[in-house]
Parts: sequence; C-alpha cells; structure tokens
Amino acid sequence: MRLFFDIINKESPSYDFHGCDFGRTEDAAQTAQLIAAGLGCSETADLDGAQVQVSNAAGERLFSVPILVAA
Repeated sequence: MRLFFDIINKESPSYDFHGCDFGRTEDAAQTAQLIAAGLGCSETADLDGAQVQVSNAAGERLFSVPILVAA
C-alpha cells in the first residue's frame, strides 16, 4: 500500500506527493516516528506543535505522530 507522510505545522504544511510503499502499517508507523524524531532535533524549522500525518492513497488520514522539539 502506498502511504504519504505530510508534515503539518501552524505556518506552512509540507505535503508528500510521492509516498512510499509499505506492506505493513506497523512499518509505516516506525518510519513516521523516525521522521518526527529527526525533525524534532533539527534547528532549521519552527516545528513546535507540528506532526507527521500518515495518509493512504485515498487521502484518508491513518494516524499522526507529534514532532517533539528538543530544547
């Protein structure tokens, strides 16, 4: 199944227009957690309160993972 990982924040969302293929939802959840962790350590963007939203090809949101910004 093709899933999409959008970064949603207050100011300007960043949409994934390509997506990635996954055999299991659990693998997509792990990928979303890794994306969120990496972005939380980034100093290049204001991501306070942002999240990684995972959607399927029909545009249905399956789950989201908060981006926890490191202090």
